[in-house]
Order: sequence, then C-alpha cells, then structure tokens
Amino acid sequence: MNPQKRLVLGIDFAKNQASLGLLRGDGQILDQDRSVANSLSGFQQAKQLLLETLHDQQLERLDLAGEATSYYWLPMFAQLAQDPELAAYQPALFLLNARWVKWFKLGKSPNHKDDQVDPLEIADYVLVHRPRTAWRFEPHWLALRFYTRLRFHLVKSLTREKNLLDVYLFLLHATYSRRRPFSKSLAQTSQDLLTQPDLLAKLAQLPLQAASDLLLELSGNRLPEPLKNAQRLQQVLSESFPLPEDLGQALQAGLEILIETINHLSTQIQAVEAHIERLVSDGFPEVAWLDSIPGIGLVLASGLAAEIGNLERFSQQEIWDKRRKCYRLRQAGELADAIGKYAGLWWPKNASGQFEAEERRLSREGNAYLRYYLIEAGDCMRRVIPSFANYYQKKHAQANKHHHKRASVLTGRKALDLLVALLRHQKSYQAKEGDRPNS
Repeated sequence: MNPQKRLVLGIDFAKNQASLGLLRGDGQILDQDRSVANSLSGFQQAKQLLLETLHDQQLERLDLAGEATSYYWLPMFAQLAQDPELAAYQPALFLLNARWVKWFKLGKSPNHKDDQVDPLEIADYVLVHRPRTAWRFEPHWLALRFYTRLRFHLVKSLTREKNLLDVYLFLLHATYSRRRPFSKSLAQTSQDLLTQPDLLAKLAQLPLQAASDLLLELSGNRLPEPLKNAQRLQQVLSESFPLPEDLGQALQAGLEILIETINHLSTQIQAVEAHIERLVSDGFPEVAWLDSIPGIGLVLASGLAAEIGNLERFSQQEIWDKRRKCYRLRQAGELADAIGKYAGLWWPKNASGQFEAEERRLSREGNAYLRYYLIEAGDCMRRVIPSFANYYQKKHAQANKHHHKRASVLTGRKALDLLVALLRHQKSYQAKEGDRPNS
C-alpha cells in the first residue's frame, strides 16, 4: 500500500485530556493543537475528527499511537480498537514507551515540550520507527493483569511496612530480631506481647518458670518450648535501651499502628489472591500449564501468564539476522531471550573499540511485574526441584557479593526457559529422570 494513503494519529494522554496530532503518511501535518477530554465524549470528538480527515484526504489506513502514561491511555485505546466505523480503515494501535519518544526527539533540533508538540512527535516516531507488532485489546488478559499487578503493589507495600516495623522494634527492644524469642516477630503470641507493654514489663519481673507458664497460657498451649521462649524474651527485655517516657510512648504507638497495617495488608493480599484463583478457574490454560511446575502455585503462575500473555507478541516480531542479512521472525529458541529482555532480566554488553567491561550489570529496564514474578517463581522452584536447587547453589558460590540476590535473579532467568517451553508446546510440566521434586 502507498504509505501516503495512511493517516497517523499521535495522542499525548493526560488524566483530564488527550492532545491530538495528525500526520499523513508522507509526513505532512494535517492537524495539531487539538485537545479533547479523556472521556467518552472526548473519544467521540476524536473519532469524528479521524473519520472526516480520512474521508477528506482520501486515506485508506489508520495508525494510532500513544505513550504508556500510567493507565490514562487504556479507556480511549480500548474504544479505538473496538469501534466498528474505524474498523473499515484497519486501525493499528501502537503503545509506545515514553523513553523511545524522548530519545527520538533528542535526534532533532531542540523544541518545546508541550501539548502541541508532543502528539506530533509521537506520530512522527511511528512514521520513522513503525513498531512491528501492534497493541491488541485483550480484556481476557487485562482483567487478570489488574489483579496480579495489584497483588504486586500490595506485597511491595507489605515489605516496606515490615522493614519500618523492624526499625521501631529495634528502637524499643534492640535485640528482639536477633534473639528471636519467638519463631517470627509477627507470630500471633509475639504480636500480642508487643502490643501490650505492661504485660512485657510484668514478664520481665517474673521468675523464669512463672514467665514460661504465662507465655504458654497466652499462646493457647501452642508453644512447643515455652521455657526457651521465656528465657530469650527476658534476655531481650534486659538488653533494651531505657527510653524517655514520651519517646517510648510514641514508638509504642507507631509499633502498634504498623502491626495493624501489616495485618490489614496481609488480609487484602489474601483477598486479591482469592479473586485471582476464581478468575483463572476456567479459560486460562496457560495458567494451568505453568501451575503444573512444582513450587510455583496458582497465584505466581497467574502473574507470569498475565505478563507474558500470548507468545505471538514475541514470536511474530521480526528481528535482523546478521548472518542472512535480512529480517526474519524469531525462532523458538530466541523467545526466552526476548521475554528476558522485556522483563529487564539481561546483562547488556558494555564495549567500545578494544575495551570490553568485565562486569555486566543487570538491566532492570523493562516490565517490573514480570521480573518480580519470575524471580519469585525461580526462588520457589529451587526449593523443590533438584536441578534448580543445584543451579542456585552453584551461582550462590560463584558470586563475589550479594550472593542470594544474584543467585535468585539467575535462577529466575533460568526458570524463564522452562516457562516459555511449556507455553510454546502448550503442555504441563513433566520432571526429567533424576529431577523429581523434593518432598
């Protein structure tokens, strides 16, 4: 098709408005300095503008592009993708990384950055660097993705609050985390004591056996070795720094609020996981294939499947073949590398002339959600699958620093090869000889 018969719409999304820029396939500006509300009525105005321009300019195809600015792009993109009148022009939608457009603009003469310039820059980017794969509206995956990404944010919030709790706990009882009077600082008996400073003070003064009996009673007879618990707790209390009354009260109040917040977040995470399990109970075979891997579980499998989605997103994208000197589709063995880059789980080469850096740093630029779920999956798999356990131990021993973190990242990257293989072959996991899961 003649490129000049194509209309390109660049959209700069904001919360309250969408700024539009229209280019013809030859680069001629057809409309600029046009904004509509980021709402259904604004979409109707944008649609009318597109239909009129397509008709007046006698254009045959339509490209629509916008930056992935939070989720402000999603409602209008969904409408553009589903509209029956625009469908006659075979619209192709492209969701761009804002960095791509920024780097593209750096190759031009300096210009303003505003709602009049940015939409045309987005449209011009598509004219020059038209992506080889288009965005598709897939509510099937979007619904799951919203759940799994919400869980990601709640887990990160929970980790942040737990880290802050450790600080408050140290200030009140300096050796509590180190002495570990209970198996976990947030075990129920531990929580009950930490939120009752008067009871802690009483336990500090009681004889050891009496303190042990009281702890056993408070735990509902669940402590297997109450005497050891009482001994460690009294040692912790004896080693705590004395605090001024006002400071002690402030820290105690903060500690209680943090414990309540952590319990609430834990409850919300369980609620989100229940939603995930209900959603994937039918119609998500990809989740079932990944869930068949020992150790992963339904929730992690859902997070992985939601972010990877349909493998065609990666397999149908053309890449340059240096040997053949032509573009071709990715081969099966190249899919895991492509998805690894998408997740930021790769180590870019740093070389120039005769120099090549010995140490490569993890990229971390990409889909943070997929990266999180891959590393979590790898960590779970290495606990039950011998080959992954051996790989983790090997990488742990090889690391010069950050042993666990480096080994976990590498194990997550190794797990990706298995995940992609199951998705590509559309089958469940089958353990190889000698690689049966540990009980």
